[in-house]
Amino acid sequence: QTNMNLLLAAVTLLVFYAAKFFYSNFWVPWRTERHFKRQGIGGPGYRPIFGNTSEIRRLYAEAKSEASASPPPFHHDIMGRVAPFYDRWSRAYGKTFLYWFGSTPRLAVTEPDMIKEVLMNTRGEYVKVPFNPQSKLLFGQGLVGLEGDQWALHRRIINLAFNLELVKVQCFLEASSLF
Repeated sequence: QTNMNLLLAAVTLLVFYAAKFFYSNFWVPWRTERHFKRQGIGGPGYRPIFGNTSEIRRLYAEAKSEASASPPPFHHDIMGRVAPFYDRWSRAYGKTFLYWFGSTPRLAVTEPDMIKEVLMNTRGEYVKVPFNPQSKLLFGQGLVGLEGDQWALHRRIINLAFNLELVKVQCFLEASSLF
């Protein structure tokens, strides 16, 4: 009897985890892609478990090998070398597209109004992509890396520096001191 109960518990647990795996790695991504496609937002298709990470890695390797084969001509359009996946997918799917980092969807946005809405949002509707350790060293605890109340406080402090009237007064004072 106890062996049967243990076997039943193990099978129930296995079925539970299999359903949870299927739900999070197949059902939710499929629903998310369908939702965005109805709004006209495309992107590279979702691949179970790994998402688009293998393609991102491949595009980085291609960009690195092209750069090392022959020095690229100097120009200011460096997106193809810095973020080759973004460069290729934005040309293929438009400036706003959906891609996958594992089973986590990421929406790439370049429209200034949408970026402003995301940056000005204080309700927490938009979640920032967490930094990897190297990025955290680069950006530190600046406005880019903060969220929530800390972000709102820093944003309020920084906002004063970009007040147009204060900038005009500062420019006027600097210009008048030159004479």
